[in-house]
Amino acid sequence: MELASKSQNLFDVYLRLRPPYPGALQTERILDVEAAADNLHPSHITLNPPPDRRRAIERFGFTQVFEEDASQLDVFHCTNAPSLIEGVLAPHGGDGTDAVVATLGVTGSGKTHTILGSRNQRGLTQLAVDVIFRSINDNMVESAQSPTLDSLQACDASESTLVTATYFLDGMNGDIAQTTYRGSGSRSTTPMMVRTQSTLSSIKTSTPSKVPRRVQQMPGSFPDSAMSSPKSVRPVSEAEETLHSKGQ
Repeated sequence: MELASKSQNLFDVYLRLRPPYPGALQTERILDVEAAADNLHPSHITLNPPPDRRRAIERFGFTQVFEEDASQLDVFHCTNAPSLIEGVLAPHGGDGTDAVVATLGVTGSGKTHTILGSRNQRGLTQLAVDVIFRSINDNMVESAQSPTLDSLQACDASESTLVTATYFLDGMNGDIAQTTYRGSGSRSTTPMMVRTQSTLSSIKTSTPSKVPRRVQQMPGSFPDSAMSSPKSVRPVSEAEETLHSKGQ
């Protein structure tokens, strides 16, 4: 049996360096990106600990290193994300393949910005979804009032609400430009609609002591308070909910 001439990694690991926070103190740089040879992308970094720390110089290798000036499109294309999406969709026939893109890092390192982006630059999620919908454009349902959407929402056991992408993005509270030095706001929460009690009580029922089953199945009906999970739940006023319903 012949041994493989080149080892294959199970997955590729990319390093993206985040620019310093606006107004951050200028400190001595301890991370150096090694210049790549033959016009290739840099793939190694060197950590030089400060003199007051007794640690050895360390060198790390990655598939590619994105420096502070790399854009969202640079990351999207250089990580071969479009080819991963093509493999999932299998445009030339077949069952397609599985693919996953994940971000790892400490709090405030830029994971949310890379995945979800900001109002100025779309993240990997939006860019990937754009490629998917452009690829399946001929099979898409054009009407937003299609009964199919109502059917999906009615049978959704997670009590979630189907909304447009624009409505979802407007609810995200994290713009990378607004991030403070301590990293607060670096993780954008996903808002969940909470119907007020007056909205639930407006539904007629023959047994006032029990909430009708069809009400229990209404996406977003419960919980009726935002106190249980303040980081992931936000209350929605009746006026806002009415405006959202008219928009759909």
